[in-house]
Amino acid sequence: MKRADIKYTNQRIEILDFLKEFDGHPTVDDVFEGVRQKLTRISKATVYNNLKFLSEKGLIKEVNVKGVSRFESNLIPHHHTMCLECGEMKDYESEELYEYAMKIAKEIDGFKIESADTNFYGICKKCMEKE
Repeated sequence: MKRADIKYTNQRIEILDFLKEFDGHPTVDDVFEGVRQKLTRISKATVYNNLKFLSEKGLIKEVNVKGVSRFESNLIPHHHTMCLECGEMKDYESEELYEYAMKIAKEIDGFKIESADTNFYGICKKCMEKE
């Protein structure tokens, strides 16, 4: 927290702890329900505002899927697989893909690329087995 020069609050610490422990990419509602177990008086607005703030400060990452914001604490460059049926989202790490994307990005004239993410959309194994 000190590295990002932000104020240390119980709400922010609990949100960061929740995200580090959560297996996946929670929505605002998921984070609210999880954090509310420890901070019973916290409001959804407080959670939302802190998620946005932490994202802007680079301490967490916001990923938008079909108009829904999801959050993660994994800041290592990675990609995602997203199921079009159930909405499941998983991290997919490929240094080769990241390096290739950054190489192509350098060819974009008049724009300094900071990072590159790739999302793969399809049907997950669970949903394929249902069919």
